[in-house]
Amino acid sequence: EVLELGGCSNITNTGLLLIAWGLQRLKSLNLRSCRHLSDVGIGHLAGMTRSAAEGCLGLEQLTLQDCQKLSDLSLKHLARGLGRAGLLHLSHMSSLRSLNLRSCDNISDTGIMHLAMGSLRLSGLDVSFCDKVGDQSLAYIAQGLDGLRSLSLCSCHISDEGINRMVRQMHGLRTLNICPWGRIFFWLIAEHLSQLTGIGLYGCTRITKRGLERITQLPCLKVLNLGLWEMTESEKV
Repeated sequence: EVLELGGCSNITNTGLLLIAWGLQRLKSLNLRSCRHLSDVGIGHLAGMTRSAAEGCLGLEQLTLQDCQKLSDLSLKHLARGLGRAGLLHLSHMSSLRSLNLRSCDNISDTGIMHLAMGSLRLSGLDVSFCDKVGDQSLAYIAQGLDGLRSLSLCSCHISDEGINRMVRQMHGLRTLNICPWGRIFFWLIAEHLSQLTGIGLYGCTRITKRGLERITQLPCLKVLNLGLWEMTESEKV
């Protein structure tokens, strides 16, 4: 049910076709840094080539971190899938809960739109270091992925305006990893995400004493990660 292929740089789309054909009960698949993989391979996993392989439609966790050839089309495959008549329809991958796209350089707002418009019920999404992901993605997340409990957006091009649009719809969020730049970020988090249990502020160089006080006063907060050090519940000021 679990297959770890992270760092196996010789894995190709043909390998994913074989996985989609022979390992249909797979629950967790790690393809980190498998840089030969493309949208075609993800299509195999999503059941887009039903004549050759049914796909890994029971996947619950999929790690695609640092797969540099993947584009927004891969996310369209995951979000929609292919019906028996050959027509695009709601995704067969209804079990998928966690998707790691960290450092996938070609993923953009369009890909996040595909995820949000599909029928996936993701609880965890990581798009950190995807520098083509911006404020528009936050709007899509708020509209179609509001069931997320964990979201990572480190080093994405986002502003207070984008955060403001997102947090008003994401009251179930429990973990947020982000690099804030705006002046009202901490107020927005404290006002709308009171159920956060963990927050990471990776690479944030504009943390003020007042902003930090707002964050540490979150009632459910257990872990505050500032990159170089951590403040746990017992160390709150």
